[in-house]
Order: sequence, then C-alpha cells, then structure tokens
Amino acid sequence: MAQLDPTIPGRRLAAITAILSLPFAYLTQALFSLGTGGDPSAFFDAARLLSVSADQSTFLYFGYWVDILGYYLIFLPVLIYAWKALRPVDGSLTDIAFACGLIYCVLGAIGASTQAAAFQELQLLHASGTLADKAAAEAAWTATVAGQWRGLWILEASLAAVWFGGLAKLLSATGFKGLGWLAALIAVLWGLLFTSWLAGLHELSDLFLMIVVLVSPIWAAWLGIRLWSSPGSIEAT
Repeated sequence: MAQLDPTIPGRRLAAITAILSLPFAYLTQALFSLGTGGDPSAFFDAARLLSVSADQSTFLYFGYWVDILGYYLIFLPVLIYAWKALRPVDGSLTDIAFACGLIYCVLGAIGASTQAAAFQELQLLHASGTLADKAAAEAAWTATVAGQWRGLWILEASLAAVWFGGLAKLLSATGFKGLGWLAALIAVLWGLLFTSWLAGLHELSDLFLMIVVLVSPIWAAWLGIRLWSSPGSIEAT
C-alpha cells in the first residue's frame, strides 16, 4: 500500500475546509429551496423567478454565493494538498484528475457568480420596468440560466467524472478504501448525469444531479475527518 507523506504541508487546512464544505453545501440547497418555494424548475421559469418576493430574492442571491463557497472555492485547499500528496502514487493520473478538478471549481464559481449578478440586476429591471423591459429581462435570464446550467455546469459533469474517477483509484491505492469506493460512485453519477443530458433525458439528468449534490458533501466531510485524524498511511476501511 502506498503511503502519504506526513511532511507535506496543508493537511490540516485541507481537512478543515473539506469538513466545512458539508454545512455550506447543504446551506446552499436550503437557501435555493427557500428562494424557489422548494421547486427547482423555477430557475427555468424567468417570469416566475424574477417575480419572487424580496425575502425569496435574498435567499436566492446569497444562495449563489454560498454555492460558490460550499461546492467550489472551499475545495481549493483540498485540491492543492491532495495533488501534492497523491502525485507520488501515480503522477500522470493525479495530474489529469486534479487538473479536471481545478477546472471544475473554476467553471462552477464562474457559473454561480454570473447568475448571482444577472439575477439581481434583471430582477430590478423586471420589477420597475415597462412591459418591454420585463420581456427583455425574462429573455436575458432564460439565456443566462441556459448558458450556465445547460452549458458550463453540464461540462462540469464530465470534468467531475474524470476527477472523482481518478480519485477513486488513487485513494484506494493509499488505503482510503471506503472513500475510494464512494468516489467511484460519485464519478459514475456524474458520468450518468452528463450522458443522460446528451441523450435528451433531461429529467433523469436532473435526478442524478440531485443525488450527487447531496452525496458529494458527505464524501468531502468524510475525507476531511480522515485527513485530520491520520497524518500518514491509512489502513483500509
């Protein structure tokens, strides 16, 4: 079994941020649920979304920014540490997997921040503008959400599948057997999300998305706990 070098800096920070990603990720889902009344399809109904109440608007706006933290930027310390720690195990696989992970984080943050900014401005226009302004705001939001949800975030799925697939093998090789198996499951879910969308099975793709956004934070928190408690090689569990 390969061993992780306990002298590589950043393990504690990676552990803390991985653990914290779970409450931030679930807070994101709570804020989005409050903002849409528990109906995710509202994101694709411009007239409805841009007409939500002031409280719902606040939940949605902050939901996007918490999303950036909980699902994307908070992973950067984990990415940097794990990239260094796992590279001696398999340099090529580590480079490919973590390059995909880094791009995933960047694209996700871009997508969420773009929607946050667009939502705030377009809602103001929709609330105070003429009928023509309302129609323009709705068209702009429809184009924005399609570009992010059905563009950047679908591309993310293929990147995440490669990232977690590589992690599954690397973690198993270093003794993180349970984490490796769960990473493999997450990789399969991301792959199914991507392929079902390309096949036109959009409702099925959305189902896989719902599952993966709930399971991934559990995996991340589990990884954080193991990193915090185990500085060197880990016995298979």
